[in-house]
Amino acid sequence: MSRSTLLLSLVTVGCYTEVANHATALFPKDSDSSGASSSVTSTGIDASATSGMPATTQEPLPATPGSGDPWSMTTGEPENQPPKILEFEIKPDMLNEAGTAHAIASFSESVTMLTLKVNDEDILAGTPANFEWSFTATSKVESDGVYQLELTAEDDKGQMDVATATLKVELPKTGDPRCEFEEGSDNGWFAGVVYGDPLVLAGTLGWPTEAAVWRLDPDSCKPQFGSPWKISQWTDKALPGPSQAVGLAVDGEGRTAIVANVGDFPDYLPYIAVLSPEGPLDWERLGEPGHVYNGVTASPAGFFVVGEEQWIDQNVLRADGFIEGFDDNGTELWHEKIAAPLPGDDWSDDLNIFDEHPRALVWSDALQVLVVVGERYILEDKDTRLRSFSLQYALDGELDATWTSSGLDALDDGLATATICADELVAGGWIEESGSPPSPVTRWLDPSGNGGAKRRIEQLDDAKFYGIACDSEAESRQQRPSTATRSLREWSCFSSATPPSSMTNLFPAPV
Repeated sequence: MSRSTLLLSLVTVGCYTEVANHATALFPKDSDSSGASSSVTSTGIDASATSGMPATTQEPLPATPGSGDPWSMTTGEPENQPPKILEFEIKPDMLNEAGTAHAIASFSESVTMLTLKVNDEDILAGTPANFEWSFTATSKVESDGVYQLELTAEDDKGQMDVATATLKVELPKTGDPRCEFEEGSDNGWFAGVVYGDPLVLAGTLGWPTEAAVWRLDPDSCKPQFGSPWKISQWTDKALPGPSQAVGLAVDGEGRTAIVANVGDFPDYLPYIAVLSPEGPLDWERLGEPGHVYNGVTASPAGFFVVGEEQWIDQNVLRADGFIEGFDDNGTELWHEKIAAPLPGDDWSDDLNIFDEHPRALVWSDALQVLVVVGERYILEDKDTRLRSFSLQYALDGELDATWTSSGLDALDDGLATATICADELVAGGWIEESGSPPSPVTRWLDPSGNGGAKRRIEQLDDAKFYGIACDSEAESRQQRPSTATRSLREWSCFSSATPPSSMTNLFPAPV
C-alpha cells in the first residue's frame, strides 16, 4: 500500500485523467521508547501559475487524553498479567470525503509485539514503539468499502489479546461538485486559478471589460474579502480603455500577481499588479503600447512574464515574443526578446516574417530554470509551419536550452500551458493536420525541454488543452497501460475555447 492524497482540481471546463492511489501503511524506523513518535505526512502540489495544493504534515491523534501517542502503554500493572488491549479504534471511523484515518490504541506494559490485519490481510507487525498505521482515502473507486481492523497484542511469553475496529469509507462519485461558484455578471470569464487557502482566481468582468481577482473559500466556494476585486479598485493609474486578465500566480509569501492587457487592438498595453496576501496593492507596472502579456509564474527571484510585441506589416499582424522579470519591489530584472533564428535553427529570418507566440511559463525547482512554451512559425522544406517550442532560462536571463517540434504527429502543433509534475515538466497543447480540426496533446518535456519523445494525443476533434495540473503522488501507477509510459505523478487537464464565468470544485478522477 502506498501513500496518496486528494487532489482537488479547479477548472472551468475540465477533462480529468486518472488520479489516485490506495491506503497508507507506515513503519517508522526511528522512535523513542515511549511509543511511535513519527508523524503521518501527506503530500500535495505547488501553488503556481497552473494550479495546486501545498504539502502538509498531519500529526497522529492521541490515544488517550494528554498522551500524544497513537500507541500507548499503561504502567504499574501487576507482574505476570497477560497482555491487554485497553483501547483500539480508528479516528475518524467514517470517511465521507478524501482524507486520512488514524488507528489509535493503548495497551498494557507487558505487550512486546503488535500485529495488525485489515480485512484478514496481514498489514503490519512490529514492536509497540515502531508501530503506526493510517488509511488515506483518495477516490470512490479506489477507497470505498468497509475495512475490518484486527489488532493482536502479544507478550514475550506468547500470551495474546485481540481487539477490533471498523472503518467505513463512502466517498462522493468522482467528478461530483464539492461546491460551485458562478459570478453574477452577464459578461465575464476566468483566466487562471491557484488552488490554496483561499482559492485565488483571475478573470474579466463586465462591459467594458475589466480585469478582476476573486478569493474563495476552498470548501464552500463562497467569495471572501469583498471579491471580486476589480482593477479599478486597486489602481490609481489612468488606464486607456478596457482590460482583460490573462494570467495569475501566487508566490511562496502568498502574494498574488495578476497580468492583463489594457486598451484596444492594436494598441494594447501589458499590465502586471502584485497584491499582498492581505489584498492591498504592492506594486504595478503598465508596459509599452503594442505589447501583450500571455502568462506569469512565480520564482525565487520574483515574478516572470511572457508576452509578445505585435505590429502590423502590410495588413498582416506580426509578433516577436519576449520574457521579462520583476523583483519584489517591481523593479525589472531583465528583458529578453524571443525571435528567430533561435539556437538550432538552420534558417534565417532577415525579413522578420516568422512569428513567435510564447504562451506560458513555469519555474522548475529541480532544474533551476524558467521554462517557456508556445508556438512559432518555422521554415521547413521551403514551407512555413506552426510548431511547438520550449525555452529554458536561468534566473540571470541566460538562455540554457531550446527545442522546436519536428512535426512527428502532424504538420502543425503548438503548446499553450505548462506545469511541474513532481520534478517533470508537462505541457499541453494541440496538433493539427492540414484541413482537419485540431486535437489536444500532452507532452512530457525532458530536462532539455524536448517534448518529442513522450506525448499523448487525445482522440478529440476541434479541441485544445489550455490548462494542465498535476498532483504529487509518491509513485506513478504502473499497472495500467495509460500510465505505464509516464514517469510522473498522476495528472489531470482541462481545455476550453471560451471559458464561462463559472467554476466548480471537483473531486479527482479515479485510477
